[in-house]
Amino acid sequence: MRLLPVVLALIVLVASGCATSKGFSKRGQKLEAAGMFEEAAGMYFTSLQKNRGNVDAQIGMRNTGQLVLNQRLQEFQQFKAMGQNRQAISAWQVAVNYQTRIRSLGVTLNIPEFYQTDYAEVKKQFTEALYDEGIALLDAGNYKEAEAKFSEIAQLDPSNSEASNLAAIAYAEPIYKEAMAAFNSERYREAYEKMNLVNKRIVGYKNAISIMERSLDLGMFTIALLPFENGSGVNGLNTRMDAYALGAMTAINDPFLRVVDRQNIDLILEEQKLGLSGIFSEESAASVGQMLGAQALLTGTVISYSSQPGTIQRFNRDGYEQYRVKMISQEGKEYFETRYNKVQYNELTLENRVTVSVQYRVVSLSTGEIMLSRIIDRQLSDVAHWAEYRGSIDNLFPARGNNVSLNRRERQDMLALFNGRRQPKAVDDLTNDVFQVVTNELKNEIHNLVRQTVK
Repeated sequence: MRLLPVVLALIVLVASGCATSKGFSKRGQKLEAAGMFEEAAGMYFTSLQKNRGNVDAQIGMRNTGQLVLNQRLQEFQQFKAMGQNRQAISAWQVAVNYQTRIRSLGVTLNIPEFYQTDYAEVKKQFTEALYDEGIALLDAGNYKEAEAKFSEIAQLDPSNSEASNLAAIAYAEPIYKEAMAAFNSERYREAYEKMNLVNKRIVGYKNAISIMERSLDLGMFTIALLPFENGSGVNGLNTRMDAYALGAMTAINDPFLRVVDRQNIDLILEEQKLGLSGIFSEESAASVGQMLGAQALLTGTVISYSSQPGTIQRFNRDGYEQYRVKMISQEGKEYFETRYNKVQYNELTLENRVTVSVQYRVVSLSTGEIMLSRIIDRQLSDVAHWAEYRGSIDNLFPARGNNVSLNRRERQDMLALFNGRRQPKAVDDLTNDVFQVVTNELKNEIHNLVRQTVK
């Protein structure tokens, strides 16, 4: 018995889903005759959704829809008479939205002109009151509340540029004050980011752009990048590491980081007739840092490197080759019987592998202290995996134990090996990849250091 309500509900849903435009129109006519105009308008609306060309539904929608719209307009008028302007505006918006919704189906409902005049009067009174409240809140430093008032005016009257401007000011001013407090406290990143928010909302607000530029200038963290040393015994790895490290460093998306590479370092030091010997001593670090305009030095060593070009590993696998045998039935009729002959095919793998160990450190050029030091050990490999068979691959099936497997998935997996990749990634390419991995980790560590250093 408990299933009966569910079954009945399903029947109603199916029936309503299958109902035609004409059916909904007839229901609307019955409801309209009974004086249930809003319900009738709903039926006509659904009828027109199914068929906008239904003339009866159009006529019914125009008649009942106008009555419903008039009721909404009367509610607006009542709120206006009571001086409840906010409620009156809400009621007006409901009426206009209803008119727009019906128009989308090709039926136009009318709002008399005197209602338009009354609404303009209400809106004027309401927005003027909001404006006065917003100005008072702005003067009192209640920026969030003031912004809400001016934004409401701008929403009601998009042409009111003054309200839009005041809303923007109410948004920007508290952030501007926070940014100036951060700047005066030497929190240059915070000052820059907050002024950037201000400038995005109001371009050129007060001295926002100037403070952003000064924050960058005063908070800039410059790292001088020295060539990596090569302790691996493999020629050229330090040069490769230098290139990837420079690429990773310059890819860091941080306006407060500047990277000086070795070429520029050499030019600067050559001008000063200085070398980099003794750069980590406390006596020389500060002077070199001042000459380079850098706060820190990044250096490191490729400690070790090994590459292992693979050799082909071959494994014998059991399989079954399908064939057909012509047979003759007891009735003397010919037919074919499928049989399987046990065979072997080869499964092969070839793996290349590289391993690298890199040490790097960041040294303060103001104190000579090590700010960051890490050793990264990484290994990358790539495996080619394929199969070979001298017979007909089209007739080959995998084995399962001591029997043929006719499982479709197992056979697809076996056949896929015959199209498998036969060459792994070259050792040189793997070497590039492993240096990319190492320098990506270096990049993340450096970025974290910069964000911790420049607040």
